[in-house]
Formats: sequence, C-alpha cells, structure tokens
Amino acid sequence: MTDLAEPTTDRAPSPQWTPAQRLTFRLLFTVGGGLLLLSIYGNAGLFLVTQPIVRVLAQLGSLVARGHGVRYETSNVGDTMAIWCAHLGWILVSLLITAVWTALDRRRRDYRSLAGLLLLLARFGLAVSMIVYGMAKVIPTQMGFMALPTYQLQLTGDTSLMGTLWGFMGASTPYSVATGSVELAAGLLLLWRRTTLLGSVIAVVAMTQVFLLNLCYDVPVKLVSGEMLLIALGLTSPYWRPLARLAFGLGPAQPVPLWPPAGAGRRWLRRTAATVKWLVAGGYLVGLAWVGVWAVIGMHSPQSGADGVWRATSVTVDGTEATVTTVPAPWVNVAVSTRRAGYAGLTSQTPSGYVTAWYLTVDGDRLELRERRTDPPTVLTFRLVGSDGMVLTGTLDGHRFVGHYERRAMQRAASHFRLIEPTPP
Repeated sequence: MTDLAEPTTDRAPSPQWTPAQRLTFRLLFTVGGGLLLLSIYGNAGLFLVTQPIVRVLAQLGSLVARGHGVRYETSNVGDTMAIWCAHLGWILVSLLITAVWTALDRRRRDYRSLAGLLLLLARFGLAVSMIVYGMAKVIPTQMGFMALPTYQLQLTGDTSLMGTLWGFMGASTPYSVATGSVELAAGLLLLWRRTTLLGSVIAVVAMTQVFLLNLCYDVPVKLVSGEMLLIALGLTSPYWRPLARLAFGLGPAQPVPLWPPAGAGRRWLRRTAATVKWLVAGGYLVGLAWVGVWAVIGMHSPQSGADGVWRATSVTVDGTEATVTTVPAPWVNVAVSTRRAGYAGLTSQTPSGYVTAWYLTVDGDRLELRERRTDPPTVLTFRLVGSDGMVLTGTLDGHRFVGHYERRAMQRAASHFRLIEPTPP
C-alpha cells in the first residue's frame, strides 16, 4: 500500500473553500511547511542543508525583535535565542510569501491536494524523528553513558535538572528500552497509511510526556519536541469527531476519507515515493542500529586499568598529609572513564562534596586533564597497585600532589531490576 492514495472519480464535487479558509491554509502551509523542513527534517538528518537558511533567518528575526543580530553557534542545544529568532524570521518570511500567494492565486477553489501533501510530509518527518529517538533508547545510548564512572560522584543537590532526568533514565536500562519501544512503535506505524491513526495516537501520548519532561527538567530541545507533539496532534485531527463519538458512546464512527496528496494520480510518482520512503526508513533503522550497537560496546569497554571509581586512603600535598583545609583541596574521590568511542573523562571530588569534571587524554600511565578544552593540561601519572589500588602523582595548582586510592563499589551496583524484593531485616 503506497502513501499516495489513488484518486477516486465517483465522488461528488467537493464544495469550494471560502476566502477565509483559503487564506488560513496558505498561512498554515507556508509557516508549518517551512518549520517542518527547517526544524523537524533538519533535526532528523538534513541539518547541513537547513543550517545556512536557519542562520540567515536567525539574524532576520533578531533584527526585527531585538534591533541587532544574534550569535549563532552550531550545537546540540535547540532552544537558544538564535533558534527562537530563526523561528520568528521564518514566520515573517511566511507572511510575505502568503501575501504574494494570495495576490496571485485568488481563483483557486481549494487546496485539498496541497493539504494532503503537507500531511504526508508531516507524517514521514514525524515517523523518522520517532524512529531516531526510539532507537537511541531501545539501544541505550541516549542516556546510557550516565552509568559511566565519571557521572557517579555528583551530589544530588548539585545536579542540574537535566542531569537528574538523564541520570534517572540512564540508571534503568529496562525502563529506557520500554520508553524507546513506544517511540519506535509509533514511528514504524506512521510509515503505513492504514496505521497512521494508531501511530499518531501513540506519538501524541509519547510526545506529551517527552515535551513535559523537556519543559520541566530544562532539556534544551523544547521547541523540537513541542513541534513533534503538534504534528502528532495534527495527524489525528481528521479523526477527532469519530473518536469523540466512540469515546462518548454517541454511535458508530464513520470512515474518514483523507484528501489525496498532490501527485496521487501519477502511478510512477506513487511508486517512486513509496520506494524512497522505505529506502530512507530502512537506512535509518540499519544505520542507527549499527551506530548504537558500537556505541554501547564502546561505553562498556574500559581502555585502561585506571577506569573506575576510587576512594582516597591518603593524600599528601607538598609532602604533608592533607586535611579538609589544605589548599588545594585534596581529592577524596576520583572517577575515571576511559572507554572507547570517545567516552573519556575524570571527575574529582573534594571533602566538601564539590566535583570538577575534567576532559581527559590518556597516554600510557599519563593523564592529561583540562577543565576546558582550550586550557593547558594538568598532568598526572597513575600507578596501579594490585587490582584494587592506584597511586596518582603530579602537580595541582603549583603544589606537589600524591594520592593513594582504592576501588570503591557504588551502592547502586547492588540494585537491579527484580520482581521479588528481599524481606527487610
């Protein structure tokens, strides 16, 4: 079954849209269609294509709203001032496009075929996005790195809201897989026209939770998740009336005929669209599975004996036994991650509980630490003592530092998924 449904010829002519309906659709098509391509498709893989356009739109929106330009940085943060300004910039451009379109196309009876095309593109964009985010949890990579040693020392009260959410999700692989399976199921169901309603309803439920979590835990992808929720709601909108009849027992629901998208009358175009759809969706599934499996392997493959969480047994600074008032403050706990696939870092904790996250480069027994990537390195050397001991030596803030450490087992390691709980003592 293809997505471009074949048009039927035995239906009565559809009523002409009113001028207000046509104007409203032109604005919806330009604003919604543009944001669909720039935001949803850009986030799902077309970033290199959409980024130059978004950069220009950000400056336009900022000039209108703030009177000056805005700094645009390429990052995985999606709620920056530049991104908000880019949305405003596109809305302004859309108003101009709508005005020109209205002046040149006053005699059109309706835009049903364009509406069908917009729904088709929205459905596929949402499907790919749900597959991407679902696969990142089914193969636990999105939050799975929170189980690495370097993320185990942060005090709960010092953890950001996003860090709290990521740690909560990363702490339980079964829960991560379960939530990802819901998102993945929604994305796969959206690929078929006959299961669009089911996939859309599941996507509404999943994205409502995701959007609320992103909003309340300050995850910097609120715009994208909110737009995905709006798309899911929009895909269900043709079915709201029959669903309400079923929900409130008002009688049987009538079938909902969807408008065929533009180009549905061309067999070659329908077949080409179906082929492209399955090639792209299949490519995403295979590619995400391949990358995800290797990422998980990398996260669980220590590359050095220093990897792990360590507790200090003694620390000397400039040859004197360190105390809580020693400057620099002694490192009472150290967590080292030396995993494949770029998962490397060191976290140090002082007696006050304050932690510092360091970028880490390992060269044999040499640890090069940087608080910022552009900082000159702080160099420490480590020496393993048996299987559970380590000695760190080097210079910190101009002082000679020697620390003796033993491996520390985190209490969370003893907690796991189980149906029968032990009887309290």
